[in-house]
Amino acid sequence: MTSTPPQDWAGDRFYTGARYTLAQFARRAGISESYARGMYAAGDKLPRPDGTDVDDKPWWRPDTIDRWCQGTGRAVPPDAGAIYHWPKASVPAPITLQKEVMVPRSKRTDRQVPVYVTVYETEHGHIVWVQRYTGRAYELDHPNAARAAALVLRPRFWRDAVILVPDSQLFQDMGTYTPSVDAFRLDPPYSDTAELELPRWIPSFIKPRQVSEDAEPEVDPYTVPVVGHGLPDVDVIARVVGREVPLWFTGTCTPEAVRRFETMGHGATFTVPDTTTKWPACRDRITAAHQQAMPSRFAHGWIALASDTVTAHRRLQRHHSEATAKGPGWYAPARPAAPDWPIAVETAARSAAAQQILPQAAAEQLQALRAEEAVQEWDSPYGDALWEALRVLCGHLLEHSPEDVFATVSHEHIEMVGPVVRDWRATLTPWPQEKMNAELARPSRRLMRLLSSETHLPTLKEFGVMDRVVGDVAQLYTDRADRWVAEHKKEGAGDGVALSVEWPTGKPVGPWTEETIIAGDYPSTGVFALTPAPDGTLDIEPLPSSGGASDYTWGYGGTGPGDLYLALVSAALDTWEDRMPWKQFLGLRNGRGSALWAAIKGADQGGSIRFAWTDIVKWAKTDRQSMTGN
Repeated sequence: MTSTPPQDWAGDRFYTGARYTLAQFARRAGISESYARGMYAAGDKLPRPDGTDVDDKPWWRPDTIDRWCQGTGRAVPPDAGAIYHWPKASVPAPITLQKEVMVPRSKRTDRQVPVYVTVYETEHGHIVWVQRYTGRAYELDHPNAARAAALVLRPRFWRDAVILVPDSQLFQDMGTYTPSVDAFRLDPPYSDTAELELPRWIPSFIKPRQVSEDAEPEVDPYTVPVVGHGLPDVDVIARVVGREVPLWFTGTCTPEAVRRFETMGHGATFTVPDTTTKWPACRDRITAAHQQAMPSRFAHGWIALASDTVTAHRRLQRHHSEATAKGPGWYAPARPAAPDWPIAVETAARSAAAQQILPQAAAEQLQALRAEEAVQEWDSPYGDALWEALRVLCGHLLEHSPEDVFATVSHEHIEMVGPVVRDWRATLTPWPQEKMNAELARPSRRLMRLLSSETHLPTLKEFGVMDRVVGDVAQLYTDRADRWVAEHKKEGAGDGVALSVEWPTGKPVGPWTEETIIAGDYPSTGVFALTPAPDGTLDIEPLPSSGGASDYTWGYGGTGPGDLYLALVSAALDTWEDRMPWKQFLGLRNGRGSALWAAIKGADQGGSIRFAWTDIVKWAKTDRQSMTGN
């Protein structure tokens, strides 16, 4: 018997199939349980377990057991994958086909994705090796990739073929990483003899024995069932085909690299431009920063960027020296080029990386760096350089001057539901159409961050994120503090208005008074301070976050209510102190005795909150006294 677990790690591989206990291992391998326990106790007589259960007991996947049976000369279980039953090849299996094949992304779409197919013709059946291209793997899962076999083989060979779909291999971790290959079979709805399913063009009076061997069952290759057939190790595959199989490092299997692979032949290795590591992005941004005179304009930002880049270069050099391009049964055809950069940039960067960041001077540059970064075009390498410099500088300044680090904005997506957000939106100033059109035509990095939580340029470019989010903008606004707000297009007549907001972090602009009310309406996560002004107007200010998330919720004891609690405490006590003691206060004591936490947790989760600011200040001071004694 076997058990089918949820997803889990199997050794170095992510595994979702059946797990076998030690007793089940023994039954599958045809040995006694006591003998299996003795071999396991010996430490090296059984294969390494693929994982352990909650009781720390070992388990193995069936392929591990079948491979062990094959390697030790024991009978392979009848239900093992076909290649475990096939003998070792006496000569390398001929390669009868190498070509690019278009396969449907799924049964529900006509969109097709290219894969590269190699067919090995063994004495016992075809091995179909289906390699997904870089940049395409995310949109084509293994079973759909395996369908390529039905498009290149004649139907009479479908049932006996073994289809193998490898994952790309992690370049940095190949010293310990086990290559992963999924096996599949085609399960056509006809018998092995093909006599029960005759082509429609054969006259009915011809008997099955009169049918030529060339007659093919009439089955649609786009609908033939594809079924999983195990997770064989690469050396088992190589044993059957009589040669090492090609496994590609992540990012290297491009159409151009495959053409070179065809030209140079199986077994050859070569270097390709680096589309695998993070180095090209590091090189491009520091080069752009050097060209834009960042060393003289923003000295401490340059030191931060240079230090980060030199560290990345050193790490990648180590990866190149340690990464192996060959293992049991496999080799990597393409290897990413070693990291290089212009000598002038390298010299300047290494010199800067040896210098110290002076906190006071760095803090003085922070706002100027932010302003410079915000106006760069969204895909600008220089803008990316400034962003990285800011990230590193903020890490250095976190303890020295948190007010400089946190006095900025986060980005939140809220629904315009309820009177509070409705009235706040009425205070916003819409952009003139000409200004909005210009910004949407050439989006800045500031707009990019407002509209998308993703800031990684390669990801934004590969998935076409900016075109999508910019096309969704109905109107841009500015609030009274010159923060940006984007209103999104409605999806339907009954849908509410969605807003992307530059949400303040840090201390309130204030001042908040005895008349101030903290208010929010479900399901919007926006919480605001409502302060009546002397002139009779109502000042509506977003509740700043305390350096963390600002997707505030209430009515239960979770993360959203916790973020709301920390924001209120920070505002009420006018403090920049470390958030961790307050989290421990909530977590270890569950806020016991805290009237503020009780008010947040006890509010109607599906309703509104209205807290008097004077109460919040009083409750926060009481919590500080309970936590510190002061």
